[in-house]
Amino acid sequence: MKKSSFYLFLLFCLLFGGMAAVSSCSDNDDDKAPQVNADKAQLTALIDSVNVGYSAAVEGTKPGSYAAGSKATLKTSIDLATTTKNDAAATQAAVNTAVANLRRAVTAFKNSLIQEVSAANLLAQYKFTGNANDATPNANNGVLKVGKIGPATAPVDGTTLPVLVADRFGRAGQAYEFAGGGYIEVPYKAALNPQALTLSVWCKRNDTNADNYLLSLNRWTGYKFQLQGDNKPFLTVTTTSTTADRDADSGIVPVNVWTHVASSYVDGTMKFYINGALVKTWTNVAGAIKAVPEPVALSIGQQLPSNIYNKVPAAGQPADYFQYYGPAFFKGQMDDIRIYNRALTDAEVQSIFTIESTL
Repeated sequence: MKKSSFYLFLLFCLLFGGMAAVSSCSDNDDDKAPQVNADKAQLTALIDSVNVGYSAAVEGTKPGSYAAGSKATLKTSIDLATTTKNDAAATQAAVNTAVANLRRAVTAFKNSLIQEVSAANLLAQYKFTGNANDATPNANNGVLKVGKIGPATAPVDGTTLPVLVADRFGRAGQAYEFAGGGYIEVPYKAALNPQALTLSVWCKRNDTNADNYLLSLNRWTGYKFQLQGDNKPFLTVTTTSTTADRDADSGIVPVNVWTHVASSYVDGTMKFYINGALVKTWTNVAGAIKAVPEPVALSIGQQLPSNIYNKVPAAGQPADYFQYYGPAFFKGQMDDIRIYNRALTDAEVQSIFTIESTL
């Protein structure tokens, strides 16, 4: 019995010792196994690419620039990714996460790019940088004209064309002064007579009158945008349902102060804005804007083109359709006019104001 116990004990020792030896050998093999480094090539290339874009990007308020603070946010993400790249102990999972995070940061940065407001819907834009040309590809260029002045019984052509003057930033020849009936005439195109619209204008009035016309496409038979006697922006549109005449209610344009005014219309809603802020919404209006009965040039600074006043209508309208009722022209300065073929959102109008309120 004793011998049998001894042999069992000896067998146990041999087996335990063998297992320990195998375990020891396995541990030693693991310690000596070569470490596999994380592949950082993709992360390195991404960081290099993003750094190029970061260096070239400019913050500002104009289309093509990035919103203030966006570069600092992107730089933080670049630095975090760079830390992972330089970490010799970084795992592949950590590297992959760094790539994903930096890509998300780049997407957010791209979304901070300031773009032209609704460029696809911009029918005409008049920056007045030395001329009255349209800044869009639509080529709705304006022509300087003398306009009708005088009482209703004796209309005559004025002798003054719009004159280039300094704009609201003091830059010479970057805005137009309107006086004595002078206006800018834009040849008629059906596109300038959309079913919905937004009109945006910088103006500095130097007079108070009920017929301070900013823009007019055949006055009330089409659309017209003016400052009425209380110096409130006033929009008239002829729709398929009615003629809608509304003003900005509480919004006032001060004298001799550059002011951004805008108005929009779409079936059921008319809005007014001053310096980017919504000041009045009318909902008691209806119908899409109606096409004018016959082509009439768009007038900037006048109610109608000079050659249209007292003209005999050619499309079955009443005989007094183009009657001259008295002087109806803007007195002051205008700049940066935009015409859209849809009603912009409040945020979009605010964006125009933000873009155009600084150099």
